[in-house]
Amino acid sequence: MYRSQVQAGCEASFALALAEAAASWERELRDQGILSCSIFTKGSGVFVYLEAASESCEWAWTKACRDLLETWPGWGSDKRYAVPMLDIYHDGQAEIREARYDSGSERLGMLARLKPPMYSSYIFYHYAMQEEKPNCFNPTYVIGTHEEFIFSYYEHPSPAFENGATRRTWPAAITPENWHEVMQPHFIPWSESEQGMVLWEKMDTLLSF
Repeated sequence: MYRSQVQAGCEASFALALAEAAASWERELRDQGILSCSIFTKGSGVFVYLEAASESCEWAWTKACRDLLETWPGWGSDKRYAVPMLDIYHDGQAEIREARYDSGSERLGMLARLKPPMYSSYIFYHYAMQEEKPNCFNPTYVIGTHEEFIFSYYEHPSPAFENGATRRTWPAAITPENWHEVMQPHFIPWSESEQGMVLWEKMDTLLSF
């Protein structure tokens, strides 16, 4: 999972540049060992989910896309146009297989924001659930974080799966029964409606293969 930032006012140009390069870029990524790619956007923010044949796979934006992206500071001299997001939750270890890619499932990217003082609590509870109840609802569901943003990726409908055996090594369960009630205070809402606060927003899909 990666995060990029489009230069102000260049959102439409970036989407066009990506669409024009999509076919050749897909071939390039596949040659580098990328098996699946989904790119989502909200405003000027771009969020990338990749599945690769190995952890050593590297990728880069096309030049046309790079020209429209902000750069991120880092220790090295090379300009960074994407920063990795920390993996803070994955429901299961989703299989990488052609049958899943060809299933017709919708690939969804959702975005939320965490209150800085609640950051560690959010990760603590999600790690506990990940270990206590693996594969409890959708093995494709993952959450990554960078700064205050948390990005979730999942496929709907969920592929067939079996609940995993608990990996818990601590004596008593930590995952609360009233999960959503405990989670709500962790978020900075996007907005509020008659149905309540909007904590997660669905992003637009720019590219998916």
